[in-house]
Amino acid sequence: RKRVDWALKQVGIYDLRERSPHEVSGGQQQRVAIASVLAMRPELIVLDEPTSFLDPLSAEKIFKVIHELNTKLGITVVLVEHRLDLTARYSNRIII
Repeated sequence: RKRVDWALKQVGIYDLRERSPHEVSGGQQQRVAIASVLAMRPELIVLDEPTSFLDPLSAEKIFKVIHELNTKLGITVVLVEHRLDLTARYSNRIII
């Protein structure tokens, strides 16, 4: 339980922990997915189109969360993404 609470806090959705999945936005659902992996304390996370179907504001929030996982927690992130503008802004290496 402690790891789950920690993971929810890391992605900024701890206050949503009692809500049903249909009560949260698409961006919040993506954060739940990231938190579920983060709770396992991985050294590496592979994400495939984590911002697909999200509006631009929600996509940027997801990128900020992913960036913080890398910079603050030292987690390596491998990301497949079509939003090159956000990818360039938040990545330290890009392979095209």
